[in-house]
Amino acid sequence: MTSIAYYISGHGFGHAIRSLQVIHSLKERCAELKIHIRSPAPKWLLDHFPFPVSYERRTIDVGIVQPDSLEMDVEETLRACQELHRRIPGIIEEELAFMQREKILLVIGDVPPLCFEIATRASLPSVAIANFTWDWIYRACLPEFPSFRPLIEEMEGFYRQASLCLSLPPSCNLDVFPRQVSIPPVARISTLNKQQARERFGLPVTAKIILASFGGCGLERLPWEALRRHGGFFFVTTGALPKREKNFVVLPDALPNYEDLFRAADVVVSKPGYGVIADVIAHRVPLLYTSRGPFPEYPFLVQALNEWATSDFIPQEELLAGNLGPYLERLLAKEQNWPTVPLNGAQIAAEKILDLLK
Repeated sequence: MTSIAYYISGHGFGHAIRSLQVIHSLKERCAELKIHIRSPAPKWLLDHFPFPVSYERRTIDVGIVQPDSLEMDVEETLRACQELHRRIPGIIEEELAFMQREKILLVIGDVPPLCFEIATRASLPSVAIANFTWDWIYRACLPEFPSFRPLIEEMEGFYRQASLCLSLPPSCNLDVFPRQVSIPPVARISTLNKQQARERFGLPVTAKIILASFGGCGLERLPWEALRRHGGFFFVTTGALPKREKNFVVLPDALPNYEDLFRAADVVVSKPGYGVIADVIAHRVPLLYTSRGPFPEYPFLVQALNEWATSDFIPQEELLAGNLGPYLERLLAKEQNWPTVPLNGAQIAAEKILDLLK
């Protein structure tokens, strides 16, 4: 049996969701492939996966420490990165032992820098799947936190050792990788129609359904009680505890089938992120987006929205005050913009990976 290791950043759910689409395509093309997922992403993401995969909770990068979906704690991110880098020798030793034990033949990363150093130490080929790298994200923090510099330089050295980078749009300066191949977006697509999706979650079939989607970090500050005054809309979100009011519902069990919520929605309210944009494009549902602080990926994502989707902006202060009504009305009245965008990135990535494995 051929075994590969797949390292996934635990920042939000986007890296894990798109990685699972690639894994699905890999298993379809090579059923005997054994895939070892190494990630702090939650294991429930695999609960409904159609193929058996090995999972071990392993953290080999930090991402961004976030109190919630719209706020970044850069100081705590720096501290966590420094602590992780102090442990790198021990992490490498543990991962090399794992690779030898499981007879790993190839390493994939989305996109922890250290996994490419581990692959090099094990004399294995490695593939990055990314639209940004963490060194590039942290570089924007240097003016305020210059202590990031030695960490960034070490990360750059790790990334340069990747055998191949499969570059996803919107691509955010992936020059650190010596060999790149551009691929289309990776997206998940619901198999249900809108009525089936609404029936699946017990949602009103004829309402204007607004999905509030704020990823793995959530947004507890969103004033759900204030949304009662927008009686023309029915709001949906996910959370730890179920709740149902006249015009909003919290669905704690919907996350494993989240693409079906996108299919059910008339509008999604969120921050721009790779996963949200891919889901919006795949299901052709308009996006009302807000800013996400000084995150370098943000302008690239907004540009992609302008080109590929129907979207509009709501200021954070308006969102957090619950003043969504006028913005939703304006978005729903906009001329629809849905150009044809190929969404077969997972299939192409699988082909490239299997070619390299051969």
